[in-house]
Amino acid sequence: MDTSGATARDTPQSASHSTGGKRFFSVWVDKKEWEALVQQRNEAAAEGASVSQRAVSGYVARSDQRPHPAVLRPLIDVYFEKIHPILPLLDEAEFRQQHAGGLVPEPLAHALCLVAAKDADAEPHLRLGQSASIIAPREFCSKLHASVMGALKAPCRYDKVTLIRILALASMHNEGADGAEEASMLLSQAIHHAQTLCIHLGQQFSTATGADLSMKRLFWCLYALDRASSTINGRPIIMGDADIAIEPFAPGESSFPAFETWLRITDMLNKIIAFYRPHAVADASGWEDHYPGLEEIIDDVHGWDLPQSTHSTLHLYYLAVAILSHRSRGIKQIPRGTHSNVRQRLCSGEIIRLMDSTYSRDLHGLPFIPYAVSLALSVAYQHLRQSQYSHQQADAHQAVRQCTKVLQNLRRTWSSADTMAALAKKVLDELDRAPNLASFRVPRAPKAAPVFNNDGSAAEDPPRLPTPDGVQSRQSAPMPDTSDCVVTGPSPAAPDAAVQRPTQDELDLFDGMDDVFSGYLDLHNPNLDDFAFIDDLQPFDWNEAAQQGA
Repeated sequence: MDTSGATARDTPQSASHSTGGKRFFSVWVDKKEWEALVQQRNEAAAEGASVSQRAVSGYVARSDQRPHPAVLRPLIDVYFEKIHPILPLLDEAEFRQQHAGGLVPEPLAHALCLVAAKDADAEPHLRLGQSASIIAPREFCSKLHASVMGALKAPCRYDKVTLIRILALASMHNEGADGAEEASMLLSQAIHHAQTLCIHLGQQFSTATGADLSMKRLFWCLYALDRASSTINGRPIIMGDADIAIEPFAPGESSFPAFETWLRITDMLNKIIAFYRPHAVADASGWEDHYPGLEEIIDDVHGWDLPQSTHSTLHLYYLAVAILSHRSRGIKQIPRGTHSNVRQRLCSGEIIRLMDSTYSRDLHGLPFIPYAVSLALSVAYQHLRQSQYSHQQADAHQAVRQCTKVLQNLRRTWSSADTMAALAKKVLDELDRAPNLASFRVPRAPKAAPVFNNDGSAAEDPPRLPTPDGVQSRQSAPMPDTSDCVVTGPSPAAPDAAVQRPTQDELDLFDGMDDVFSGYLDLHNPNLDDFAFIDDLQPFDWNEAAQQGA
């Protein structure tokens, strides 16, 4: 680059500017040449390079890891109908045009099918290779995921935006004991490459072109996936708010009301995550001030014309986030009736009712679905242990039963439902064997009755008496408010005479379950997918799943 003719029109570029990884320090650069270089980089990132796409299309997966030729287009249609309106990671018109011309890299098409295959509408199309047999979603996705991962490890080069999209789509798959860890790593790589392109700084969006809008959507999809991964996998967020320079979408700007609704709920989740950070206020119970309603959000984004299935999916996401808006402090810390605590219980019941209804069949295949049910199960278990009324314990028992049934059905599609279904079944078996649910109740510490004088006035506190160590104590002092504490012994609502106490094995089991479910409701703790202590957790049976889905 010739800079010998620099004049007053030339612009000094500081060390913070970067193009393609090359930094210019204390160099005078011609402004027009600089802008041309930036524009060239942006166009290459936004539109992709067809030469690069042709080069990488040579990667071919094993025949048993590739979708049957007849199902590729239907799966793509399912993706753009069900997933794309909520998370528009791609530009649909551009993708379809390039796919028709054979320019879409096979790993990108496979990653798209990988996400679409989780949706119920995709089940008639789950065929691999030349086989005519339809297989279970988890078997289909496991083999397709192996194809995508093989492509990422192959010595091929993808343009950055294509690579970001493949990684982000693949991160929505979770299978096996290491599935959550692998998904988190894939998303981390996607965000890393997005930051390399400075997408988070909005440098791609100086004009209102279609490419700029597509890239802005891509960034906010990564933002939403980052917050969801942090929640589901119990990990810190990757992109800090202070490092993001892009303006949020104005209502209608993205052209996807469902996406804008999803982002509004994600913004609420972003605030909620702060309640669980290590240095958060220790006694904070959660979101206690005004909590936005889903109807308010849909009003703002003009989303009432969305399909019923989309509304149900958004509602389920909203309910899951609302459960997290109350930070539980453990099973044995009985909470007061705060706004967030009441909201948590109500939303848990709403999730169970939705998943137990016919509307659950139309939910879009997004990975938060089994997580939402697992949250509802955790709250139901907590309610069972903490409720002081028999009828509430009976309701919680029924909720555990419903969650167990739903999670067993979700196992056919979602690996993350495996362990929670096994835990639910263990709890349910113990509850069904118990002669009285009150035996599993965490007792509440009773308050002392007030003392009155003969004239009806409140008695004064008894005098302090000296103790051997010099500290004064009260004699027969009223007990303090211990509604957040527990005591040993029977609950006032369940005297020993009326309750058959659980065995030691049952007590040990429920102590372990207390820890598991308390940890599941705490976003600060990584959720474990490998519950080796569950001795009767059977591996998933593909043949049985296929028979159930037939």
